[in-house]
Amino acid sequence: MTQWYVFTPLTQTELLSIQATLQEIGKNHEMNGLILLATEGCNGTVAGPQEAVKFIKEYLITTFPISNFQDWESDVKPFKRFKVDIRQEIVALKKSDTPTPSSSPSGRGRGADSSPFQGEGGWGEIDHVSPADFHRMLEQDDVTILDTRNTYETAIGTFKNAIIPPLKSFHEFPNYVEKSAIPKDKPVLMFCTSGIRCEKAAEEMRSQGYEKVYQLDGGITNYIKEYPNGHWQGECFMFDHRVAVDKNLQPSKRYALCPSCGNPGDVRTTCIQCNMPCTLCEACLEKVPALCSKACKHNMKYKKMPIV
Repeated sequence: MTQWYVFTPLTQTELLSIQATLQEIGKNHEMNGLILLATEGCNGTVAGPQEAVKFIKEYLITTFPISNFQDWESDVKPFKRFKVDIRQEIVALKKSDTPTPSSSPSGRGRGADSSPFQGEGGWGEIDHVSPADFHRMLEQDDVTILDTRNTYETAIGTFKNAIIPPLKSFHEFPNYVEKSAIPKDKPVLMFCTSGIRCEKAAEEMRSQGYEKVYQLDGGITNYIKEYPNGHWQGECFMFDHRVAVDKNLQPSKRYALCPSCGNPGDVRTTCIQCNMPCTLCEACLEKVPALCSKACKHNMKYKKMPIV
């Protein structure tokens, strides 16, 4: 499977053409995945046979200014089907005055010799930092470590000493920054799952006066790939049927999506309707009966038993 994102201007005509081509590729090569298209670019995760993944990557490279993909193997089929959606944004910040990132991350200060450090204690202009530099920066005292993800993601894993904003949705991030007490004179070291949210989060922070904003190149998954026993604590939430990945980037054996709220849960119990095993989150288990699915919830209501 492979994952990517790229910010590049697209017209409505281009969007429709690219959507049709991608849908045809997915159908003809028996792939599964989700690809988002918008006038600002493309963001996607797809899986399938090795030759199929290679084929779609070749098309993407000829269509977009992409030079990097995150590749890994998984025994779990991450998506039930293949879908290509056209949306307003490829990552929804819902704030029109935030500058749109101008390119894919490969064009913004990356490279084998790139480093945010300039001399002893100095900080340069490189805004995308490698896992190796990020690992070193985490060990410094003069940085603010900022998690840009939502609370249902941060609840199951984050970096040690990271600030965790109480975000229910990413579009709440600008308001959080505006009201926060994050110092503007210290370097801000931010991270997210794969890097795409940090692209917009970094632009938003710069628009609010933060000058030393750095983001983990390739996101958490890229860091874990290089440092499975590093500073990451817990598991990393994924927006697909894997739910989360562990420090070896393998599908979680601990978490499943709670059938009541859709957030990751790890409390094993038995459905009171069908007696099948199920996994709920702790918060829902305290408020609602243990039901494994919408079908069992419907059947329970049909029996007119009390349910919250």
